[in-house]
Amino acid sequence: MLVNVLALTTGLVCVVAASLLTHQQVLATVLSLIGGAFVSAAVVTLAIGSLTVRETTEQVDSAVLRGMQDVLGPVRDPLFSGALSAYRYDCLLSPPPTGDSHPDYVYQSFRISYRIETLPKTVTIACLASNDDAGLDGFTGPECLLRWMIDDNLDPDDPEIFTIGAVRVDNRDLERKPPTHETVSGGRARIDQFSVPHDAQVTVGHLVELSITARKYVGNDRRIRVQAQVFRHVTDAEYRLVIDPALRPTRLSINASEISALGAAHGASVRATFPAPFNNSAGLIQLPFPLQPGSVMAFTIDRDVS
Repeated sequence: MLVNVLALTTGLVCVVAASLLTHQQVLATVLSLIGGAFVSAAVVTLAIGSLTVRETTEQVDSAVLRGMQDVLGPVRDPLFSGALSAYRYDCLLSPPPTGDSHPDYVYQSFRISYRIETLPKTVTIACLASNDDAGLDGFTGPECLLRWMIDDNLDPDDPEIFTIGAVRVDNRDLERKPPTHETVSGGRARIDQFSVPHDAQVTVGHLVELSITARKYVGNDRRIRVQAQVFRHVTDAEYRLVIDPALRPTRLSINASEISALGAAHGASVRATFPAPFNNSAGLIQLPFPLQPGSVMAFTIDRDVS
């Protein structure tokens, strides 16, 4: 680099000197030729040198990337093969009607959908009436689509407390088995199982859809927190929350800081769905990168209870 700079400087000096010595034709011509040669050589050398450095950097980056892919590919492939892709989580928060037997509990209406490569023979949805989060640990099997926890003083068999709407695979409603019950840490659980047709199991790639309504205590709380946690690997996830204006929301805070990305976490979007004055009514989280189990997305609603 130093030699190239010196050559360029020498060439420029010669060119300037040649332009000043116009009355001496021979000397001006010689200096002009020497200066042009120095300048051309320096410029070409600098250009080739910069290209060589860039190409070398790209080759090193490519070699490192290929090496990491060779090492991590066998680890990542099984994770992605069992991941839930195109994950969509929609929640509507609305107050109970007048005369409801649980006026302090709002309704949460969910619609969840995703794509998965293979399906088990049965799928399970568990509703836990418990005051202990440890009860969730009993339902970590691959056939469990959803785990939901309610207060231990509520009855999971009451349709006003917990209701499963539809569970569909590839636009086909699954057959529901009679519910069963289990004792869990801090309470009890209702287990609903759905049979998957054999012809749906033999194909690869399925769209799973389910809708559920559950209750959540708010009372006179000025702040409500709605959160969702993933128990499997998830890719291309979107979480949406819509709030009924009757709950009088004043501010909506959206938090996706508790996520654990599997790879580079680029392109995330966390924002209100609508501009003011409706920005307190709906929120959106978009996470196009893969998520590891345990990732948590949360919506915090401040409301007017006066």
